Amino acid sequence: MAAELDWQLDRNPRNSVDHPIARSGLEQLLIDESPQALVVTSPQGEVWLWNRMAQHTFGYSAEEALGRPLAQLLVPRDRADEYAGLRQRALAEGESQARAAMRCHKDGRLLYVDLYTRAVREDGAPRQGTDGVRCYVSSYRDVTAQRVARDAQWIGQRYRNLLESVPDAIVIVNDSGRIVLFNSQAERLFARRREQVIGSSIETLLPQRYRQAHIGHRTRFHGTPQLRSMGAGLELYGLRGDGDAGEEFPVEISLSPLDTEEGKFVMSAIRDTTERKRFERELQEKNAALQVANQAKDRFLATMSHELRTPLNAIIGFTGILLMRLGGELTAEQERQLGIVKSSAEHLLSLINDLLDVARIQAGMVQLNFEPVDVGALLREVHASLMPLAQAKALAFELGVSEPSPVLQVDRRALRQILINLINNAIKFTERGSVSLGLVNGSGEVRIEVCDTGVGISEADQGKLFGAFTQVGDPRRRPEGTGMGLHLSARLAELLGARIEVKSRLGEGSCFSLHFPAQGTREQPAVAAA
Repeated sequence: MAAELDWQLDRNPRNSVDHPIARSGLEQLLIDESPQALVVTSPQGEVWLWNRMAQHTFGYSAEEALGRPLAQLLVPRDRADEYAGLRQRALAEGESQARAAMRCHKDGRLLYVDLYTRAVREDGAPRQGTDGVRCYVSSYRDVTAQRVARDAQWIGQRYRNLLESVPDAIVIVNDSGRIVLFNSQAERLFARRREQVIGSSIETLLPQRYRQAHIGHRTRFHGTPQLRSMGAGLELYGLRGDGDAGEEFPVEISLSPLDTEEGKFVMSAIRDTTERKRFERELQEKNAALQVANQAKDRFLATMSHELRTPLNAIIGFTGILLMRLGGELTAEQERQLGIVKSSAEHLLSLINDLLDVARIQAGMVQLNFEPVDVGALLREVHASLMPLAQAKALAFELGVSEPSPVLQVDRRALRQILINLINNAIKFTERGSVSLGLVNGSGEVRIEVCDTGVGISEADQGKLFGAFTQVGDPRRRPEGTGMGLHLSARLAELLGARIEVKSRLGEGSCFSLHFPAQGTREQPAVAAA
């Protein structure tokens, strides 16, 4: 057909581009009724002629195509070199060249075509090179259906039996994005029969709003194929049933490239994640509700401090007055009973204080006052205040402070509370021997140690020590308590930028150490002996 055209200079009435095409009515009829897509381009590649079959094959009207670069209309980005090479071969060989190629439809689909291109020259012009080239004539025959059928047959023979036995929906597409294998699990997942989808674009399995973007994703994957999950971090959806009115459902997709002697394919393993998404959503909702409830509980406990402590302080105060005999003499039995009341109230107040402190930390209501603190002086103060407890159990209570004493930027009250909790525990769990409080400044850190010769802690229990409401060891030998002391100490240490470590052997005692980074500390000069 192209060889029969009469090439003469004329102006195309449908655009303003001068080109060498003048046609009789018969020639125009033959061109438009040709069963092949006929395209004529200028030496620079702009479209001069675009017949009806070209409109049907590629989706562009003549008005849309004429005057535009052919490469821009039809050539996939990754095939630009192939297009340039095709034109060069037409110039070099001077005759129509039959090629298998891939071209783009207006809607983004990729088509397989048999392509014939010929360089038309001026009379007497050289048969090679660009001199005298007046235009290029190309004819296209869409062979997508035949290529997909061939691919489907080849892939089916090679993979179908194997892929029918896997639990996932498997879909294989060729390099144009056409489905060539659709296993039974895919039929059930998408509610479509195999014969309905073979040869269709993979985008038909997606909701309409995702299709255009997916074409770009697919093209990029073919450019750099590798085994990977699709759309990491994105919500992916499939379309169940026929047409755009089908049911959307969330999916998880893994992509695997297949590089074969028949061409490049991509295998997709697809899973319906509806149930998993529902479970995750319910779990998130329950976690959110639990977090709200915990926050409400923490706020309640933190704000109830005064109401809980006031009656206990009154009980402790009045029993103290009675024990001082300010209201009169007491019998020995009355004094014993009042002592029990006072001791129990003090114990309960201590437990409530621990609970309230933890609640305030969890509610973010703790306000710390960071200031320079002479650590050695604070240790001496705590040692003196807790000495009576150790003496009451006939325990040696040793103090070791290296000089010069470091100064840390910390909250004094929080650090004091940590030390008191650690020392109280050491005294509580030591029946004989000693408890020691030490300070070591060096090796890039400031370390405070509280060691004892008590019952020790098994290796299995050491990992549980800092949990809330956790008590370890033999339940029959545990002293009273809530198991909040070490948990509170660990949380306060975190707020101070420190950490607590423990070393212990069952039956040999324990050593708890509080570690502060040395940065930001300064040394307090040693006090001269009098």
